This record gives sequence, structure tokens and C-alpha cells, in this order.
Amino acid sequence: MRFESFFERLRRFASRVMKGAARRLNRAAESPVLGTPSLPDWVRQEAIALAAIEPELITADGRADHYQYYHVPSIPLPGRIYEHVLSQIPEDTYTHVMLLPWLKQGGADRGALYHLRALKESNPSARILAIATEPADSPWKDRLPQDIPYIEFGLAAKEMDFNLQVQVLTRLLVQLRPAVIHNINSRCGWEAIKCSGLALCQHSTIFASLFCDDHNAQDTPVGYARDYLRSCYRSLERVFCDNSVYPGIWSKELGVPSDLFEVLPFPYDREVVRHSRNSPTGPRRVLWAGRLDRQKRPDVLAAIAERMPELLFDVHGGAVIGAADPAVKQLAALPNVVTHGFFSRLEDVVSDDHIAYLHTTAWEGVPTILFDVAAAGVPICAPDVGGIPDFVDRRWLISDFEDIDAYVEQLSLLASSDQERDVRRSRQYDVLEGERSWEAFYQRITAMPMYLGQDAIGGS
Repeated sequence: MRFESFFERLRRFASRVMKGAARRLNRAAESPVLGTPSLPDWVRQEAIALAAIEPELITADGRADHYQYYHVPSIPLPGRIYEHVLSQIPEDTYTHVMLLPWLKQGGADRGALYHLRALKESNPSARILAIATEPADSPWKDRLPQDIPYIEFGLAAKEMDFNLQVQVLTRLLVQLRPAVIHNINSRCGWEAIKCSGLALCQHSTIFASLFCDDHNAQDTPVGYARDYLRSCYRSLERVFCDNSVYPGIWSKELGVPSDLFEVLPFPYDREVVRHSRNSPTGPRRVLWAGRLDRQKRPDVLAAIAERMPELLFDVHGGAVIGAADPAVKQLAALPNVVTHGFFSRLEDVVSDDHIAYLHTTAWEGVPTILFDVAAAGVPICAPDVGGIPDFVDRRWLISDFEDIDAYVEQLSLLASSDQERDVRRSRQYDVLEGERSWEAFYQRITAMPMYLGQDAIGGS
């Protein structure tokens, strides 16, 4: 009994010491910290007194001054950002939240606008919120329907650590509780799903869109699919893909279920008017338009132009991701290349003198600019990469995207034959009007279970 009583008294004594230390720490946390305070003498003495019970409280030579002071940090920035973002959102109830990096010129951005339009057309009462998570301008935000708020979260949170951005975005999504969350290329969104997918799934059905792999300098496949699919797929209802190639690649190489994917071909969303272009009256020209980034292989474009001095090359676009490729300077120096900078609409830069549209690329989903080219009545010369064969007849594609000779052969044929241009132009129109109609896209969207958020719409 005496033995038990002794240790019971020691236990109560240790408990009082710890509670006293906690009270002192709380008081210290409420006060500004000026420098790093020294260890209080009362803590040192109590550590020495308790060393008989717990020897590791002191050092081997009997000192108790090796402890470091810890001040519980106060980090108000996430709260301020959250309050600011929340104040920008006009309503507190939404059926859909779409997560984007930005809205600028690009196929994924165009696809996001297609999704938003289809959702509004399927039910005008749907309440949709778009959130951009990268600290970048969005020149295409004016293309959104006027009743869809566009929240530039990335710009508001750019001074905050990325992990804190993920936490704030997650908190926002949990607070909003939309019926549907759709992530299109937002890394912050992917991280939120990875870290808190189970919490987000309690009130929201999560969709994502993926298009293709990127490739690093070592030509290793990289991108959101490689980074997140394996850890996130259980939280996802479906992953939309604009081509039929990559779902099979990801399912095989990443081990995710094949039925996770839904192939959703992007449409051409304007009226198709078949143009019968006249034969060129001036020098034969080749049109190239897009991002002058590493993916689009401006070095291949420069090599083709150098091999074909008899043709003039109109190059529209500029670098969008990272620094400009070194080959851009080489292009500008060629006498048969005219660089025009960025463009708004492809139809503004096409003329009857363009005998072909040249598309150079190393990897791809299905580039939506090809739809504009087909609608303009310009034959396409492109490589057999990614989902391009979903739109362009494979017999006219370049099997190796670095085969300069094959590009030269195809462009020479198109430059010399009116009949060849007419055949390809007609086939492109057929595909555009059939497989790539807005009606076909709309029907696929409206048939997708859970995506319209009907329960939330009907109950609002």
C-alpha cells in the first residue's frame, strides 16, 4: 500500500507540473515573443527533481538546459485569404464548381468552356462557379457566360505556401458543398482530392478531365495523370478524356480501372460552312498556328521551312508555358518564315494562298485548333500523335513526328495538287459535321450519370 501510495503521489505531482507548464505556455503564446526566451528556472529545477523517475529529462552530466523554447505559431494569412475569396463569391449555394488553372488560349481551356455551356443549356437553373487556382491572368475569362462567377483564387493566394493554398481551397469546397466538382488541369485541385478526397466526396461527386501526358527533358511521361490518378481514382466518379488513346495507356501503365474513363470528343461549336477555296494566286503559303513551346516542336517547324524555300510559312503564336524555345529565333531568321505573334481567331489569319495547315507536335490529346482549320477548308498536315488520328485520317498523317522528309513530301503534294487538297478538305468537313457536332457532345454530357447534379438542381 505504501509503495502504491508513493507512486500515486508522484503521478499527481507530475500531472500538476505538466498542467502548470501548459498554462504558462498558453500565456506565453498570447503575448508577443521578443527574441528567444531562456528556459525558466522553475522548469529546470522540476526537470531535475523528476529525473529520478524519468532519467532522460536531464543530460548525462546532470544539466537541464538543453530544452528549446517553442512558441505556438499564429498564421493569420490563410484566414484572410479565405475571407477575401469567400467575399468574392456572390452566392453560398452552387450545384457545380469547376476548378481550372486559368482561362487562356488552349485546348483544355476551350474544353472547359464547352462543359460550362453544356451544363447551362441542359438546365439554365444550374448554379455554376468557376475557380482559377494559378497566379496567372485569364484573357479568356470574358468568354464565360455572364451568370457564372469567375474567382481568381490563384492570384489572391499567390503569396501563400502551396500546401496552405490546398488547405484553403479544400475548406472552401467543403463549405460550398456543390453537388459536382469538376477539375480541369488544376494542380491545387488535384492535391485537394489527393489529401481530402474522402471528405470532399461526402457531399460532392468529383469528375476530372485529362488529355495527354507531357514529357520531360528525358522524354519520360509526366503530368497530372502520372502524379495523381493512382492516389485519387477512388474519389473520382469519372475521368473525361478527349481522345481514345490515353485512357488505354493510363489504365495499362498506372493500373487504374479502364471503366474510370469516359471518352468525350470535343466538338466544333460553330456552324459548318463548306468553303471551296480557290487555287492560290500568289506564292503558296503554309499556315502554322499555336503555342511556340517545346511540346509543339518549333525546331521541327524550322527544319521543314529551311528545306522548302519555295513555300512561305506564316507562323502565328508565341510561347505560353515557360521560356520560348531556342528554335523560335532560328525561325525568325529564315527568309521564307513570317512570324505574326498571337492571334484571336484562326479564321482571321487564313487565306486562299494557304495550301496546308502544318501541325508539329511531340505529344497531344486532340488539338481543338484542328477543328477551326478544317472548318476554314485548309488541308491538315500533322503527325500520328496522341488523339490526332481520332480526327484526321491516319493515311495522311506522318508516322514519326520528327520525320522531316515525310513532312516535306506531304506538303509538296498538297502544294502541287488541287485535287488532293479538295479530297482532304471534303473528308475533314465530313468528320466535323458528324463526329464533332455540338449535338453529339451535348448528348454525351447529358447522358453522363451524376454530372448534371440533378438532385441538387431539383431540390433548390
